[in-house]
Amino acid sequence: MSRIRTLIVDDEPLAREGIALLLAQDPEMEVVGACGDGQAAVEEIRRKQPDLAFVDVHMPRLNGLDAIEQLPAADRPAIIFVTAHHQYAVRAFAACAVDYLLKPFRDDRFRAALARAKEHVRRLHLVRMQRQAQEPCEARGPGAAEPRGSGAHPAAAARLVFKVGAEYVFLNPDELIWIEAQGNFIKLGAVGQTFLAREALQSVEERLDSRQFARVHRSFLINARHIRRIVPVLYGDYQVLMSDGAKIRLSRSYRDKLKTLLPANLA
Repeated sequence: MSRIRTLIVDDEPLAREGIALLLAQDPEMEVVGACGDGQAAVEEIRRKQPDLAFVDVHMPRLNGLDAIEQLPAADRPAIIFVTAHHQYAVRAFAACAVDYLLKPFRDDRFRAALARAKEHVRRLHLVRMQRQAQEPCEARGPGAAEPRGSGAHPAAAARLVFKVGAEYVFLNPDELIWIEAQGNFIKLGAVGQTFLAREALQSVEERLDSRQFARVHRSFLINARHIRRIVPVLYGDYQVLMSDGAKIRLSRSYRDKLKTLLPANLA
C-alpha cells in the first residue's frame, strides 16, 4: 500500500512539531495536515480522509474525544490519542482508539504506538481490498468506490484496554492467549508478551466473547483459538497446551464450557 496519510491534532505548536519530527523519521508516513482544535480536526478528517490521526484530548472549541465522536465510525481514521490526562483512556477505547499516549512520552513508546497503528491501517486496507475483490463489479457500479472504513470498525470496537502500571495497553481479543487470576491482579498472556493488570478475572470474562473464550479453571480463562493440544492427566482432568507453550489445567467442573468451543467433544 502507499504511504500512511497522517493528521496531527494538538493545540500546542511544539507538540505538533514534535510528532511531525518523529513521523519524518519513518519513510512509510506522510503528514497531510495539522490543526489546533477539535472542530478543525473534524473538518480536516472529512476533507482529507487520513488513514491515521494523532489527537490531543484537551483543546479549545471542541476537545479531541468529542471531535472524534462526532464522526461516524466508518469515517474515522485510526486514532492515537495523545494527552497528559490518564482518566480518558476508557472513553478513548470506546471511540476505537488504536493507542493512548500519555505526555510526556518516550520515543520508544511513540514508536510502539506507531507500529500498532501501522499494523491496524494495513489490516483495514487488506479487508477493504478483499471485500472489493469478492463483490461483483456490477453490484458496485462503474467507478463506484468502496465506502471508507466499510466493515472494519465493528472489529476495532472489540478491542480491549487494560491499565498496566501507569500506561494503558490495547489488545485485540485474538492477541490474548490466556488470562490468570493473581489475587487483586490478572496476568495476561498475549502474543509475544505478558502483562500484569489490576482487574478481576470475572470482569474481564464479562467483556470477552463466550464463543471464543472459556473458563477452564477458577483461576484461568483461555482463548480456544490458541489451543494446540489437550492431553489427559490424573483424576479425570486435562492439560491444555497453548500456542505460547503455556500448560493450563482443565478442571472437570469447567470441561463442559470448553466443549462448546471445540470441533469435537472431549471424552
